[in-house]
Amino acid sequence: MISRIKLLKITSCLFLLTFAFGCSTPLMPKLIFKSKGKTKGVYHTVKKRETLWRIADTYNVNLKKLKRANRINDENKIKAGIKLFIPGAKKVLKVNPVKPLVKKVSLDRRIPSIKRKGFFNWPLKGRLTSRYGIRKGRKHDGIDIAAQKGSTIYAAASGKVIFSGWGPTGYGKMIIIKHKQKWVTVYAHNYKNLVKKNDRVKKGEKIALVGTTGRATGPHLHFELRDNREPVNPLNYLK
Repeated sequence: MISRIKLLKITSCLFLLTFAFGCSTPLMPKLIFKSKGKTKGVYHTVKKRETLWRIADTYNVNLKKLKRANRINDENKIKAGIKLFIPGAKKVLKVNPVKPLVKKVSLDRRIPSIKRKGFFNWPLKGRLTSRYGIRKGRKHDGIDIAAQKGSTIYAAASGKVIFSGWGPTGYGKMIIIKHKQKWVTVYAHNYKNLVKKNDRVKKGEKIALVGTTGRATGPHLHFELRDNREPVNPLNYLK
């Protein structure tokens, strides 16, 4: 005969097994199905000079959703070779890599540079929030002008658009205009670019709208003025 203690142990085990498997088993297939339904997508291998912003834009995926799906805290630290899960994507797409900031600007300095103040107009009506120079221990190559999202950004001078799209890491949507005497202006963090590459623009023409794309804490324009490839203080030249 089975002793009373052994009988109690057997009864307890049967009760636990019934609770663990008897009740839970019918629910498991539904949970697995839902989980798979939420994680449909593809894996994209990051290539050189691809940014998380450009990848998200190519696949038409919300940047925050993409970061959350891959447990990314800092979008500026993704490296070539890693695989990113793209939720909702049906196939792997080609992502256009970013280009160097002013790669096509000539280094020919035989033409004298502009020296007088007022050749360039202010590109935006707003509040100056950050100046050119050293900022928090790092060099800031331009100035920041804060304004409401969607405010109009104007060409500081007449010239030719040599870049319009997603810029290097942190710049977001950006426009680069080449002016006479080898000068270049840069307009970054735009919400929307209104001109495209190779467009000719006039001084004061609408070229973009203020935004927060890239590494930006609030809506503003990051504006740079470069003599060939060398950044200079825009405040010395703006009218």
